[in-house]
Amino acid sequence: MPLTNKRDGLSTSQQILFGLGTLGIEAPQTIIVQLQLYFTKYLGYPASILSNVRGFSIILDALTDPLMGYISDRTVSRFGRRMPYIAIGSLFFAVGVIGMWYAPKGLTPVQFYAYLVAMQVIYTVGFTMTTIPYAALIPELATDYEARTRIVSWRQAGTYVGTSWGGLIRAYATWRGDDIRGFQEFAVFASVLMMACLWVFVLFLKEPALSPEQIARMRARRAAAGSFLATHVAGLARSLSFTLRDRQFVVLFLANFVAQAGILAGLWMYTFLLDDWFGKTWNSPFAQAVLVGPFSIFRDAFFLYIFFAIGCGVLFLPVWNRIGRYYEKRTCLIVGILGVGCVYGASYFLFAPKSFPLLVFYCLLQAFFYCAVYVFPASMLADIASYSEWKTGESNDGVFYGANSFLVKMYNAAAIFWTGFALDHVIRYQPGEGIVQSAETLHRMRVLYAFPAFALAFLAALILTRYTLDRRTMDRVARELEARRAGRSVAPE
Repeated sequence: MPLTNKRDGLSTSQQILFGLGTLGIEAPQTIIVQLQLYFTKYLGYPASILSNVRGFSIILDALTDPLMGYISDRTVSRFGRRMPYIAIGSLFFAVGVIGMWYAPKGLTPVQFYAYLVAMQVIYTVGFTMTTIPYAALIPELATDYEARTRIVSWRQAGTYVGTSWGGLIRAYATWRGDDIRGFQEFAVFASVLMMACLWVFVLFLKEPALSPEQIARMRARRAAAGSFLATHVAGLARSLSFTLRDRQFVVLFLANFVAQAGILAGLWMYTFLLDDWFGKTWNSPFAQAVLVGPFSIFRDAFFLYIFFAIGCGVLFLPVWNRIGRYYEKRTCLIVGILGVGCVYGASYFLFAPKSFPLLVFYCLLQAFFYCAVYVFPASMLADIASYSEWKTGESNDGVFYGANSFLVKMYNAAAIFWTGFALDHVIRYQPGEGIVQSAETLHRMRVLYAFPAFALAFLAALILTRYTLDRRTMDRVARELEARRAGRSVAPE
């Protein structure tokens, strides 16, 4: 029998399964990050080629996200609204990831570009079908203010574990002795793991049932609608319009946008920084004496960063869950954003000595504050969706998560375009294996990585002061929504 919290009905098994699904999703996502470095440094392509492909694919992904949320919100099937899309999407997701690493040999740059575009489209469709319905389950599974933070924490734990697993890709390629084969084989491993985790999630997690009134309303709406294309294109526009009229959504998005804009200005350069500052392996006397055998993977700079900056974040999730019991989500998020900004700013000085112990210390600080930045926005978005349902009488969970994902991916796409442009024209990174970057190039990288995140964190914190959904408000909303669904009236407070 699942262990259930009597107050909010969220079982331990539900939380574990939710984390398992994210574990599967994140491993392929992590290895995708290596494409930029691999094709630029080892194959000698200009950084802008892959940046353009990835950037355009993220724009496509962004455009399909609110549409996917709109469609899944209005789906009626005996398998549920969300689960069929997650199951089918995982197949496309896997094909796209594997295909990117298994490009046929002998392609010209133009052919290679076209092939990557095709694989990115397949990957994007699968990723959207998987992740948007998945995220939309958060407010449906967890109806309590604190329960939402807990289930998002389990999701984040899965993210940390999956990212750490994906971070082994370079260590595996080194062990394999053949970078190309190593990357390809690891892409297959990560994709198989992803499908297994998501299918276990789909088969064993019961999706909350719709009320008869909700089903009747959706069927009536579908019967009155026009063609599929016209209906869903209009739905895309309505989804964005609906969410952008919601004040709480706009405040949360703007705060996250400003904070992430500073981080993304240099985030995609961290693989280059690690590679050029530390090389592929940690070869100090300490590392050679201690990090041997199974611990030798920690001598890989990329895995060490992933493990301590992201993987170790799982250690801090219980801390932030406890903090969230005593403080509002808004307060926790402000602390997290300011902490991340300060850590990024300090990285300019911490990385200069090229010290692995300092790198570990920096990564652990980053992991602590990133927990809040990752967990609380998703929990707050669930509150916004419920608050909107309370005001309007319409459930639009998928629309909110889809629109949020659309906006997030649009500025992620801009960041990827910027990375390719900055590497070629601002930082003047020299592509090709064995090329030694100049001190000025590395200095420009450090500046772009550190200072935008530091400065914009304070502006983001200021914006968040306008967010007003607190614990008391959401407890009232949860009670009244539950009463509506059960056909009861609620006495005024």
